[in-house]
Amino acid sequence: MRLILCCDYGLDDALATCDVLLHAPAEDREVTLVAVGGNVPAAVSLANAKKLVAHFPHPLPPVTIVDTSAEAQPACFLKEIHGEDGMGELFPAAQPPCPVQSFGEFLRDLSGPYLLLSLGPMTLIPRILARGVCEKFLFMGGNIAEQPNYHGYEFNHALDRAAFSRAVRHPHTAVTMDTCRRPQLNIQEESIAGEGILFRIARRIRDMTRISGEKGCYVWDDIAVKVLRHPDWFLTEQRTDRDGNLLTVAKYVLGKPYLEIMEQ
Repeated sequence: MRLILCCDYGLDDALATCDVLLHAPAEDREVTLVAVGGNVPAAVSLANAKKLVAHFPHPLPPVTIVDTSAEAQPACFLKEIHGEDGMGELFPAAQPPCPVQSFGEFLRDLSGPYLLLSLGPMTLIPRILARGVCEKFLFMGGNIAEQPNYHGYEFNHALDRAAFSRAVRHPHTAVTMDTCRRPQLNIQEESIAGEGILFRIARRIRDMTRISGEKGCYVWDDIAVKVLRHPDWFLTEQRTDRDGNLLTVAKYVLGKPYLEIMEQ
């Protein structure tokens, strides 16, 4: 089934996307990468999506990249967390071996069933949910009990609270800060010795958190991919956030360290 992956291409989005692309051929999935604004402006997000696909070292599933740079949407440029190019300076600019279409073209053509995984702010998500048949909607965003990381909220939630509230009215699974900020998922003190693309990105994520002074290193967005691909690793519970949104929150119960599950 088609998977629509909406990413504001910083480092954790890059790792999550590589996880999706690595497993999509075996899962017979067509992948649409919607490059949105958030960690970086939408135009930078688009450039990062292109070079990530261009430098992906494994066979690709059918992939389309969606350019949202003409759409009004909030964004920061968190260089202290994601590097000067927004993606850790890991990959040079390159053109991908796949089609690129505008967001308007993408919406016009969107029909039939799909899975939707949102890893950035929710500004464009209600417009996607209004098209076709979304059979499963998961997102990384929000917080319940964990200390917020941006103006009193989780970053993706904070950048467009109104769109977040609209989107979560649709049946969903929320991968909140509470889902991700678990001791066994913290890689800040890990050696990360592997040589594959996932290990390469994870090392850069870890190094950037050490430089920026963050307390802990959690690969937020890839945990959302794990919820999609391995729902049996998680339980869900109904929780209400500070804005009164009722969220179906995933809780990690497998218990294994992140580096043990990263390539699964």
